[in-house]
Amino acid sequence: MRLSPFDPWAFAAFHSLILGHFHFGRYEEAVNAARKAVQSNPAHSISYMLLAAALVKLGRLEEAKAAAARVLELQPAFRYSRQFAGVDCAPALAASLSEALRATGLPE
Repeated sequence: MRLSPFDPWAFAAFHSLILGHFHFGRYEEAVNAARKAVQSNPAHSISYMLLAAALVKLGRLEEAKAAAARVLELQPAFRYSRQFAGVDCAPALAASLSEALRATGLPE
């Protein structure tokens, strides 16, 4: 990210940071990385999904629900269970993300 700060795929690198911070319980850092991912590509629903999950873990439910609403604006057929089916997501991480996303009201 330092070598190519304007890379159009920078949001994907931020996703890795978000997931790492989230997995290790560093939710404030996950929120910060998610905000950078959103800034890098505001049309990518997964960035908002990850932001919503991290915000839930910080107890910021209204902000999380606003991020979740943006997910559905960008991707009306969104189901968070589908997000983990096509990737090799660690089961514990997927469970923790799912638990947080359930609290936002996003459809499973």
